[in-house]
Amino acid sequence: MVELLIAFFIIGTLSTVILLNYRSGQEQASLTRAAAAFETSMRKAQNLAVASSEFEGSIPCGYGLHYLDDRNYSLYVGQRGGAARCEFSNRNYQSGLDSLYESVKVIEPKVVFKNSFPDIFFEPPDPATYIDNSRAVGVSTLIEVCLESNLSVCRGITIDTAGRIIIQ
Repeated sequence: MVELLIAFFIIGTLSTVILLNYRSGQEQASLTRAAAAFETSMRKAQNLAVASSEFEGSIPCGYGLHYLDDRNYSLYVGQRGGAARCEFSNRNYQSGLDSLYESVKVIEPKVVFKNSFPDIFFEPPDPATYIDNSRAVGVSTLIEVCLESNLSVCRGITIDTAGRIIIQ
């Protein structure tokens, strides 16, 4: 009888440990998917800039990402904004001057951005990468996607002005 109680205790303990690890694994998988989806959006903006894709009949100054709130961001089309040439334009999103290419929502329901992030802009043909309207060498930004229930559990996406995108 005692052996049976010990066996039930061991099975119950193992089941609890397995279920807790499964839930943690699911949360990590959600963070990985959200980070990969955001990286895909950045790559899309880069590729549109490299291809010098037309937008509404003209070649824009480039494509960028703009933070909206903890679950949403937009892919925007940078116009000249009154400047004679693209190199003199402001590369940060300018409401009323720049065009919305698409609005994007974080794909995982329990994942949010930890903080706002600066505008990221890709200018053809290289594409040159601007972070908060700066192309200075060595500038980078860390964008974190986190569990809404625990903002200390995050995955980071780093991009620098050389155009490197790294998921951590």
